[in-house]
Amino acid sequence: MLTATQFDRARRLALRLAGIELVERHRALLDRRCRRLGLAEESGIERLLHAAEVEDPAASRRFVGLVTTRFTGWFRHPEHFALAAEHVRRKVEQRGEARVWSAGTATGEEAYSLAMAVIEALCCEDPPVRILATDIDAVALAAAERGEYGERALATLTPARRVRFLAPAAQESRWRLAPAVRRLVEWRHLNLVSAAWHLAGPIDILFCRNVLMYLQTDCRGAVLTRMASLLAPDGVLFLDPAEHLGGAAPLFGPGVNSAHRRPGAPAWRNPSPSPEP
Repeated sequence: MLTATQFDRARRLALRLAGIELVERHRALLDRRCRRLGLAEESGIERLLHAAEVEDPAASRRFVGLVTTRFTGWFRHPEHFALAAEHVRRKVEQRGEARVWSAGTATGEEAYSLAMAVIEALCCEDPPVRILATDIDAVALAAAERGEYGERALATLTPARRVRFLAPAAQESRWRLAPAVRRLVEWRHLNLVSAAWHLAGPIDILFCRNVLMYLQTDCRGAVLTRMASLLAPDGVLFLDPAEHLGGAAPLFGPGVNSAHRRPGAPAWRNPSPSPEP
């Protein structure tokens, strides 16, 4: 078990490196993750903590992977994808293109689900849509960019979408996303609490789900403020239903199904989720 001193050091590192606020209940979770990574011995976690504290890049990346949660899935909260795809379709009709950002994309299921939803909504395998997918965890991001998944990861994807958007990979029992899906997504490493994001607006659709709840309150507010500045005047921010805007609520209009727009944006209808193919 992590000692109290080690956990205090981990808490300070998590806040400094990723803006993540760890509380006592996370101590046992970190201990289990350390064991899975072969850091069960006290010397192992000590070496990792020390190296991350002196800003060793490899150790810092490994520590961030230790404290971040890769919770994702295919078409999680389907109503979000119905709203997003309809909004993207309107933007393409109005100005010929649309921009989407999946922040905290983890292993990529969310970003690829967006790509599938856009292809379906626009009835086109090469739509004028750019999907930027970012994450702080470089290992998860590399897995996402490969675009290959095993049977367990694909269990919730409908059979029709599997037929349309997947093909057998070289490795047995693994599947690879179709080129039409992969080419819509651009992958980029991004720490939401870093000083520079190196991306520009306007963003039409912004998914930031199951991310903000792990950030320290001040970091959460700063991230939402920056995101609001990047959204198009009628852009939409999607949060997880368990998350809230907190003090940043005045930057966004009333939420519909955890979808928040900028104040003064034109009214929009709330379509039901499209029947799953």
